[in-house]
Amino acid sequence: MSRFSQDPVPEVAEGSAAYYTLLFTPTVKREAVTALFALHREFDEITTRRGEPGVAQVKLQWWDDEIRRLAAGEPRHPVTQALVDQASVPGSRELLLEMVACTSALGGALQEAALDRAVELECRRSAALMGAMARLLIDEDDADDDILVPARSIGAGARLCALLRQEPGLAPSRAQLAIEARDALAQGLMSIPADCRARLGPLMVYGQIHRLRLRRLDRTDARPTRLANALATLTEVVAAWRTARRAARATVPPPVRGLEHES
Repeated sequence: MSRFSQDPVPEVAEGSAAYYTLLFTPTVKREAVTALFALHREFDEITTRRGEPGVAQVKLQWWDDEIRRLAAGEPRHPVTQALVDQASVPGSRELLLEMVACTSALGGALQEAALDRAVELECRRSAALMGAMARLLIDEDDADDDILVPARSIGAGARLCALLRQEPGLAPSRAQLAIEARDALAQGLMSIPADCRARLGPLMVYGQIHRLRLRRLDRTDARPTRLANALATLTEVVAAWRTARRAARATVPPPVRGLEHES
């Protein structure tokens, strides 16, 4: 028996964009979507806790092998065990391996202080994550570019939003990256085919939450108060609910106040 077999798949943090996504994910898909977010966090930790490059590379090689074991129906880690059904969806393995490859290249970019390249790789990794999620939610062999391109755009925009919030080193290019993030999120959300929106509602919630958070990035002058944080949480809950409701009706997400020009 694998030493991992009794370990649960880590839960997402309450109040995160992933948390709101899972609130509106069908029960039968929730464990697999949780596992995708957990896999992304595994790769993120390998990047942020670089330490010895050789150790990171060993970990990445292990995950590369594990995803290939998943494709063969023999996963050992609880995260990949939760993705067994995902492995049968055409193209899924390639997207998961793309996440591994981006993480590997990201380590080198960070060591070389190649910031632009690092941001690009971060976005590609998140794009692959959202592509894999779209395939899982659609659950069809014909998840073509009409679905994958918008999903990847949402993933890239969401990652830019997260980096802008977390990385002060991006200050010199902050304004341009914020524009790119808004455009990527808006394009992705508006480009999802109408006949797929109901099934891709969780993905649309993920993108819409990040649109709201981008808007709040412009309001960093004032120190957040407890009331402001509570109102922000309430706003996100309502936005997630409205987006999921509109997705179920095959309509586009509601506009974000201050970003209406994108609708």
